[in-house]
Amino acid sequence: MDKFVSTVENHEIPLHPLDTQAAFLNVPYHFFYPNTNQSDDFMPNDVLRDSFYRALARFPILAGYLRSEGTGKTTVVVDRNDLNMPEYLESTSDVLFSELQDAKFHHSSWPNGLSTTGPITVASANGRIKLMNVHVVRLKDNTGVVIFVSMPHYVVDGTGFFSFVELWGKLCTVERTLDTVLMQQTDELEFVFDRDLISRSLPTERKPLDTETVNVYTGFSPLAEWLAWLSPNTRGNVLSKAKFSSNVVSHTFRVPQQSLESLRKKVCVHVDDLELNVDATHVLAALISKMVAQAHKKCEQNDQSAGMISTLVGWVSRAVFGAETSQSLNLLADVRHGLNIADQGYMGNGLIPHNTQCSLSVLETPTDAETLAAATCIVSKIYSNADGPLVASFIDMLLARPSCFTRPMVYLARHPKSLVITNETGFKLYKADFGDGLPEWVCTIPSFVANFIGFLPSPPNSSDIVVNITLKEPVMKHIVSNEFWRDLATIVY
Repeated sequence: MDKFVSTVENHEIPLHPLDTQAAFLNVPYHFFYPNTNQSDDFMPNDVLRDSFYRALARFPILAGYLRSEGTGKTTVVVDRNDLNMPEYLESTSDVLFSELQDAKFHHSSWPNGLSTTGPITVASANGRIKLMNVHVVRLKDNTGVVIFVSMPHYVVDGTGFFSFVELWGKLCTVERTLDTVLMQQTDELEFVFDRDLISRSLPTERKPLDTETVNVYTGFSPLAEWLAWLSPNTRGNVLSKAKFSSNVVSHTFRVPQQSLESLRKKVCVHVDDLELNVDATHVLAALISKMVAQAHKKCEQNDQSAGMISTLVGWVSRAVFGAETSQSLNLLADVRHGLNIADQGYMGNGLIPHNTQCSLSVLETPTDAETLAAATCIVSKIYSNADGPLVASFIDMLLARPSCFTRPMVYLARHPKSLVITNETGFKLYKADFGDGLPEWVCTIPSFVANFIGFLPSPPNSSDIVVNITLKEPVMKHIVSNEFWRDLATIVY
C-alpha cells in the first residue's frame, strides 16, 4: 500500500451529470475461481494484495472521496494526505468449491459475509462512502477463491468496473509469471477519467427527446428535489431505509442463444419495418416487458378477489395516482457508442436511460410471435434512435437541471409496473485471469432493487444469455410459472 501512496498525485475530478444518473446504486459482483489443478500456489493472497494496489495506481479515483456541492454537483477529491482507501478484506471459509458447484452457486451456499455491500451506496464506518470494497475469501482446503468487488456508480459503470478487475488480474499474472509481453500490453492500456471527454465528443446536431423522457426529468417533484439537495451520505442513508429491496425476489435464468435466435426470426416475420434492426436482446427485453405486465394484471385480479380491504387499497391508489395504462420501460444504453468514443478508454459512467411508455393493452395480450413483434418494435426503435444527437440532447437537459437526477428514481418508485433493463452481455465478466484461469461463475448480489432486469454473458464456451430478474415476490411467482418463458428459459437458481 505504501508504494501506491507514493504514486498518488493530488487532483480533483468534477463528476459529469451522467455520473449522477444511478449514483445511489453500487456495482457489486462476485467472481468464483476453482483451484482446478489443486495447486498450493493458487491465487496467493500476498500477490493478489500487491497487484491490487498496483492496479489502484492506475485507477487513483477509487482512493478519492466525494465532495458534494448540492443539487447534483459532486467532485471526487484525490488527496495524497487524506486518501479514502478502498476496503480490502481477506478471510477463509469452511465451504468447499465443490459445494458451490453442487448448489449451482446459489447464494444459500456462499460463505457467510461474502458480500460486504448491498445495492444502495452508503457511508462506511468512518463516515465516508468508499469508492471500492473488496473481499477475498479463500475456500476450504484451498479448493478455490471467491472475490467480491463493489464500486458505486458515482465513479464507474460496468465498463470501468470490469476494466479494473481485468487489469488487476493481468498485473497479478505478470507478478507471478514475469511475462514481459503481458507486462508491455498492460502498460499500454489507457484509462481516461477526465469527464470532459464526454463534452468534447458531443456532436453539434441535436435530436428531440422522447416526450416521456422529458416529462420524467423535468416534471417537478418536491421529494426528488429534496433528495437531490441531500449530501451523498445522507441520501444513501435515506434510500437504504426506503427498503427498495424489501419483499423482492431475484431469479437467474439461462436463455439458449439458438432458441432466442429462432424466436427472433419468428418475430421478424411480423415486423413491417424492414429497415428496423431487430436484435435478439430486443426480443428478450420485449418478452420480459410483456411477462411483467401480464404478471401485474394477474396480481391485481388476485387482489380484487382477495377481499374488500385489498379492493379499497387499489381504489384509493388509483384515485390518488390515477390508473396506470402504460408501463414505463427504461432501457439503459452506453453513450460511448453514440459518441464514437468506445475505443478511447473512458472509465466514467456512460449509461443513460431511454424511457418510453408501452401501452398495457399491447403488453397484456397473450404472448405469441405476432404480439411479441409489436412490443419488440418499441424496444428496437428506442435503441436505433440512441445516436450522438440524441445523447447530446439528453446531456443538454441534464446540464440545464443538475438536480433532475433523482426524478427518475422517484418516478419509478411511484409506478410499480416500471422496468429498468440493462444489457451487459458485452461486458468483460469472464476476462479477469489472476494466473490460474478464468472464473467459473460471475454474478451480482442475491437481491438487487425491484424491477431491475440484467442481461449477462454466460461463462466461457457458451453463447447463452444469463438473465437476472428482480421483482416483488407476488409478481415473480407469475414469471416463474409463465409457460412461454418456461419453454424458452431454464432457471439456474
